[in-house]
Amino acid sequence: MAEARTTAVETTVAATAERVWSALTEPGRISQWFGWEHEGLADEIRFIFVDHARPTPPDRIGMAGGQEIQLVGDGDRTRLRVVLPPPGGGEPWDAIAEGWRTFFEQLRFLLERRPSGRRRTVHLTGAATGAQALAALDAAGPAERWHDSPRQRIVVDAGGRLIGVAAGAPLGSSADVSPVSLTVSAYGVDEAELDRLRREWSDRWQAAVAAAG
Repeated sequence: MAEARTTAVETTVAATAERVWSALTEPGRISQWFGWEHEGLADEIRFIFVDHARPTPPDRIGMAGGQEIQLVGDGDRTRLRVVLPPPGGGEPWDAIAEGWRTFFEQLRFLLERRPSGRRRTVHLTGAATGAQALAALDAAGPAERWHDSPRQRIVVDAGGRLIGVAAGAPLGSSADVSPVSLTVSAYGVDEAELDRLRREWSDRWQAAVAAAG
């Protein structure tokens, strides 16, 4: 008997299935929503989405580790989900599922808001309570709420940048310290603006992480 699989992550994108499929299968477009900038990002994308992907057009992509991405189109909207094997190791949360949750929301932002220019990112990590991580996010001022789930909050700031916080413990907790991360996605910015964003967010983030210590 085949091992049962669990639908771990699902979102609805205001875009046709054809546009979603293109964003999932064209390596040049994947970097516009997947992960964050680091030296090995291009190799990571090739490993996951080219070398070890089994696309079945127009609506399924088999992935390594028994994962499968599925699309269900409905006119100009598409239900996008990833089906994962049950998590192992007795972990209280599934880091792989949470990663896909982040990436799907970044993909949704790309397709719905259609930002222009190359995507640049600031990615910061540390350990803090969920409340402290949210405080770093809130310090940036008023923002549009893009996504909320127990371990993630993603907003769009006044400059049109997508900013997300993720934590191992529920974000509502003010007691449990866990791994936390922050990712800023900015499109069409030059190096000077990227450096400014990196300094600005590093200061906010370090204040939150230091408070946790």
